[in-house]
Amino acid sequence: LGGVGYLNFMGNEFGHPEWVDFPRPENEWSHHHCRRRWDLAEDEHLRYKFFQCFDELMHACEGRFRWLSDEHQYVSLKNEGDKVIAFERGDLLFVINLHPCQSFEGYRIGSRCGEPLRIALDTDEGRFGGHCRLDGGRDSSFPVLEPWDGRPHSVSLYLPARTGLVLARESLMQGGIRLHCTPAFLAHHALATPRDVTVELQCFDEEDGKPYVRNIRFNVQTGVATLPRHLLGANFNLACSDGSGSLRCAISTDGLFKVHFPGDYTLLPPGLLEPGTPPPPA
Repeated sequence: LGGVGYLNFMGNEFGHPEWVDFPRPENEWSHHHCRRRWDLAEDEHLRYKFFQCFDELMHACEGRFRWLSDEHQYVSLKNEGDKVIAFERGDLLFVINLHPCQSFEGYRIGSRCGEPLRIALDTDEGRFGGHCRLDGGRDSSFPVLEPWDGRPHSVSLYLPARTGLVLARESLMQGGIRLHCTPAFLAHHALATPRDVTVELQCFDEEDGKPYVRNIRFNVQTGVATLPRHLLGANFNLACSDGSGSLRCAISTDGLFKVHFPGDYTLLPPGLLEPGTPPPPA
C-alpha cells in the first residue's frame, strides 16, 4: 500500500526451489546454493511459469501506469469480516478479496474516479494459473455509481474468492497500441527510415483459432505504427521490410516484443520497448 515496491506473498519466491545460501565463511564462500533457477519457468509441468508471468505483468502495469511513484495513495476499504481490502494508487484502483471461500456479487467499492473503470489485470486469469472467473467482464466497463464509503463515486464488482483486481480508468484502456520507432533504434540496426521496419503482429482467427501474422508498417513521417484499436495487448516480431532478417527483442527468449496494455511505447536500441513516447529532439 505504501512505498515504491511490492511483495507478492510469502512462499512464491520464484526461482528458489532449494534453500538460498549466500557465500560466507561458514560455507567456505560457496556459490552452489546462491542462484536462481530461471529455467524452471520453461518447464510446462511446473507452476513457476505462472509466477513469472504474474511478475512480468506487474512490471508492465507499473511501466504503463506509473502507480508506484504516484503521490496519490488512499485506502478506501478494509473489511475484516469479508476479508476485502481496496486502495487507490495513482490512477488505479486495487481490490483484493482474501477470503478463502467466499465470493461476492455486486460488491460496492468507493472510488475517486468519475468515469467508468475497466479491468487491467486480475489474478484469476488463466495465464497466472487462475480459474478465469472474470474473463467475461474484461471487455466491458463498470459504470460510475453514487458516492460510497466517503469517496465521490463507486463501482459494483464481482469479487471471486482469493482474487485481486486492478482497475483503470476506461480512457486509459482505449485508443489502441502505438509503437514509436526512434532514430537511435534505426541507426543501431543500420536502417534509414521507419518504413524499413515491419511489425509482424501475432493474431488468431476468430472462427477457427488458427494463428496468422498481420503485417503493419510504420508511418515514414511520424515514425508511428498503430495496432488495431480493439487490442488490449499484443505479441509481435519486428522484421526488416526487405526481408533481410528480424530485429529481435533483447530481453525475451523467443525474440518477440510483448505489450500488455494499450498506450504509447518507444523502440530503443538494441531491442527494447519502453512505455511512453520518445523525448523531444534536443
